[in-house]
Amino acid sequence: MQYALLAYSPPEETDRAARPIPGGLAALLDRPDVTGWARLHADESATTLRNDEGTTLLTDGPFIDSKEYLAGLILIEADNLDGALATAEELLRETRPGTAIEVRPIINGRLRGA
Repeated sequence: MQYALLAYSPPEETDRAARPIPGGLAALLDRPDVTGWARLHADESATTLRNDEGTTLLTDGPFIDSKEYLAGLILIEADNLDGALATAEELLRETRPGTAIEVRPIINGRLRGA
């Protein structure tokens, strides 16, 4: 089954997001069960589109106001939730203090190689 690991970082970490990926984390991202990953710019760079009864509304910034920002996502293959949680915990150990990882099963979709 496929899972999305959504990595959230504290706002003070936005400047560090562009730094090189630490070696331990880079090695984990290179594993065969990791099917894709992406680092995201800080939430200030986001633009949100909303469908307001057929009219498109554009808003600068993220849709929600949060104490953490979505720093990146990692797509993995795991046999079950326990396997996905184990992978997420391995990744979390290689991140900075204050980082959180949300684990969500993927219902369906299409993933393409880069």
